[in-house]
Amino acid sequence: MKKTVFAALFVIIAPAAALAYPNGTPNYVTDTGPFCASCHSAAKIEYMPEAPADLARNEVPETKHYGAVRAQTPPSPYVELSSKQREEIIRVAKLIDSKSSISVLAPARAKAGQEVTVTVRARGGNGPAIGVMLVDRALRFQARPISSSGWFVSGAPEVKGQDNKAQTTWLDRRANGLARNMSYIMIEEQPFDLEKDIMPAATVTFRLKAPSMPGVYTMAAALFYGTENTDKAGFFQRPSGRILFSEELEIRVENP
Repeated sequence: MKKTVFAALFVIIAPAAALAYPNGTPNYVTDTGPFCASCHSAAKIEYMPEAPADLARNEVPETKHYGAVRAQTPPSPYVELSSKQREEIIRVAKLIDSKSSISVLAPARAKAGQEVTVTVRARGGNGPAIGVMLVDRALRFQARPISSSGWFVSGAPEVKGQDNKAQTTWLDRRANGLARNMSYIMIEEQPFDLEKDIMPAATVTFRLKAPSMPGVYTMAAALFYGTENTDKAGFFQRPSGRILFSEELEIRVENP
């Protein structure tokens, strides 16, 4: 009975899994937090300081992704691969990780209610899509959208892909009448060629109004990317995705 139930669940879950990175989440055109990609690996254990040590270790690529690649039992999609093929997947993933980065640039000070510009630059993953998110903390399971701490996203973010051309493909999927002042953006159609060092890249410019209450506020950006493209896009492939945070910024909001 248990085997039958598991098989049924796997059939239901697998199609949804195919929408995880590297294919992104093209139909989820809304704000969210990094917790939403709970099946992805966290690039660093430091993103989970509140978590028990065992849980945190199970979230990093060495355990969550490479452990699945090296698994010898079904229904892992890696079961039929040779040891050499498995190690090549891991080698390429580690190389992609080493070349992936995200940074956020914002003013150190702002007046309460003042409009400021925040620029996020990201590069990484194997395409064809990456995701960029503006959050309050660099925390895997406890970060919130930047608006949760009092910042207001005052318009649609300006998005440029690796070709430095404006891109609105994902934002254009928002239903008619819905606001486009998003704190999460997906950048699509990003070519990848590891040998030529061509990787997805984006510059995302957010316009924010500072919180109304003076104080010191933290801010970070998150990058979502993939390390594998495969026709084995079932549940067990998804840990090949990554969540990578920028360094946290502190912004002092002062009285007008």
